[in-house]
Amino acid sequence: MEGLKKKVRELRRKKGWAQEDLAREMGVSLSTIQRWEAKGGNPTRLARRELKKLFVGAGIDVSD
Repeated sequence: MEGLKKKVRELRRKKGWAQEDLAREMGVSLSTIQRWEAKGGNPTRLARRELKKLFVGAGIDVSD
């Protein structure tokens, strides 16, 4: 999960978003974004799908 938390931070930086912005875009709570970034979290399958779309749109490599 270390890779996920790094990618979430990278996504926010590339978009110029605060954690609150990503939470709003994803339709999740701020604490959820904080958990993903701090602990690597465990997003739901749907959240992973939406994150992947955002990663690809921001030019972030999604291959692991």
